[in-house]
Amino acid sequence: MNLARYGLGPISGMLFGVSVVLSKGIFGDLGAEPTDSATSVLVKFQTHADAIGNAAFVEMLGLGLLLIFLGHVRTSLHEGGAGRAADAVMAGGVALAGASILLTGISLTGAVAGDHGHVEVARVAADFLWEGSWLFTPGLLAIGLGATVAAFMYKALPAWLGGLSLLVALGAFAPWIGILVFVVWVLASSTVDVTRAVRPTPVEMA
Repeated sequence: MNLARYGLGPISGMLFGVSVVLSKGIFGDLGAEPTDSATSVLVKFQTHADAIGNAAFVEMLGLGLLLIFLGHVRTSLHEGGAGRAADAVMAGGVALAGASILLTGISLTGAVAGDHGHVEVARVAADFLWEGSWLFTPGLLAIGLGATVAAFMYKALPAWLGGLSLLVALGAFAPWIGILVFVVWVLASSTVDVTRAVRPTPVEMA
C-alpha cells in the first residue's frame, strides 16, 4: 500500500466532506431574508448563537483539512506535469478558505450582536451573509479551470473528474450551487486518491 507515503492527504478530502455535513447539521440555516425586520433578524441570531459558534469551530477544522487535501492534489498534479494548472487549484483553495473564514466571522459577529442586542449590527451581518456566496466565485473558478486543464490537457486526472471540474468552474457563476458541486468534487477526488493509495504496489503483489 502507498497510504503511508501520502500521509493524511488522500483522506483529508473525505474528512472535509464530513466536516461540511456536521457543520450544516449543527447550524442549519439562519433563515433571515432581506425583507425581515431588524428585530426579527436579531431574534434569529439570538436563537442560533450557540449553534453558530459550534458550527464555526467545525468549519475551521474542515478548512484545515481542505487545504491539506488541495496541497496533496497540487503535488499530484505537478507530478503529472500539470504545472501552473496545479498552482491554480491550490490558489483557488486558498481563496475559498479566505472567503469561508470571512463569512464565518460575519456569522459570529451576528451571533454576538444577537447576544448583546445590537440590532443594526445583526441586520448588516444578515444582509452580508445573504449576498456573501459571491465571495466563493474566484476560488471556484480557479479550482474548476485548473483541474479541468489538468485533466484534459495533461491527463493528470481522469476524464470524468475533469468533467466534474468543469461543472465546478461553471458553478462560480451561481456560487450557492457551485459550492455544493465543489464539495462533491472534493469527495470524488479524494476517493480516487484513496483508491490509488491503498492499491498494492508491484512489490507487494509479487
